[in-house]
Amino acid sequence: MDVYGEQLIITGAWIQTIGAGVASIGNTFIATAEENSETAGGELYVLGNGIEATGNAIKAIGRTNLPLDNEDETFGTMGAWFQAAGNVANVVGGSQALTGKRDEGLNIDILGDVFQSTGAAFEATISSLSHTAYTEWIAMGQSIQSFAVAIEAIGLLYIKKGKVKFGQQIVALGSYGQTAGAAIAAIGLTKKFNVLN
Repeated sequence: MDVYGEQLIITGAWIQTIGAGVASIGNTFIATAEENSETAGGELYVLGNGIEATGNAIKAIGRTNLPLDNEDETFGTMGAWFQAAGNVANVVGGSQALTGKRDEGLNIDILGDVFQSTGAAFEATISSLSHTAYTEWIAMGQSIQSFAVAIEAIGLLYIKKGKVKFGQQIVALGSYGQTAGAAIAAIGLTKKFNVLN
């Protein structure tokens, strides 16, 4: 096994989890609508997605350092890059919202969530095809992430349609689901590679 690639994947998964947690806190601040919470929450959301993008990119690089068991593994790598691209779009969208360009920011944010959800679904599908230890944990975590980010996108659509408070609450709920899914996948990946070595 390529220990370097495995360590990159584990490191990236935990960085992604930390970033998702930071974004969740930001989304909670936004949903509570306390004084100055929208700006502070928006900044945490942008920071969290930047951290997530870094983690997903590290995972993708780690995957390219592993020997390919089959061509399907390419979809797992592509999934990690899709998630990183989605996080970058969320950073751009969140930054637009902070500078007063709310509608443009929402559109970019929704696109980012679609990319993230698709990427996590790719990773979950590939993980579910593997027969190594702890793949159930990994696939379950990635599936939860895909579903939770789709919930975030639905929340953003509600915000776009003027149901701001309700949409913000849905986004916060989805972001905590994403954090939970990322943590489950990170635990599974850590256990998987420790068993293989």
